[in-house]
Amino acid sequence: MAKKRRYHPSVADDLSAAVSYYDNISVELGNRFRASVRKRLCVIAEHPQSFARIHREMRATMTDRFPYAILYEDRAECIAVLGVFHAASDQAGWFTRSL
Repeated sequence: MAKKRRYHPSVADDLSAAVSYYDNISVELGNRFRASVRKRLCVIAEHPQSFARIHREMRATMTDRFPYAILYEDRAECIAVLGVFHAASDQAGWFTRSL
């Protein structure tokens, strides 16, 4: 059974910036990015232990066909989604978020 997800408040901004970038190239590309993120979030909810730990309890997985990582923690009560980051961004900033 899929776990419930809770989102860090900045996840909406992360997604908005990425979607805006892809929408400016092509609305279809933006739609594909959205679908890729949704699909990966569903996989995380169903199989949260499937992806590698990258820092303490934080795990990450890449979106399909896009250079974005989804960072999360698998907690007893939920999946805590901490961010959606471009793979080439400053990774030191990835580890500062918590719920």
